Amino acid sequence: MRAATRRQLEVRESSLCLYAAIARLPERQMDVIIFRFVLGYDLDELAEMMGVSNGTVRSNIHAARRQLAKDLGIRGSSLEEEEVV
Repeated sequence: MRAATRRQLEVRESSLCLYAAIARLPERQMDVIIFRFVLGYDLDELAEMMGVSNGTVRSNIHAARRQLAKDLGIRGSSLEEEEVV
């Protein structure tokens, strides 16, 4: 029971760290992360909504993921890899 409770706290703490790291991103990077991965918008929808090219959206996602990986101390993870579309 104690181990399960400890694990639940660890998961919650890691989620809080992720949300805090997202909040520290530059505004445009935070927007693309939230719209893409939280709200589920596709790249074309994001590009149109933001008034930028699809490539700019991908570039912002890539930069945000790299920064999140750095802030969270994650190396060699899928956060650092470019999104495959």
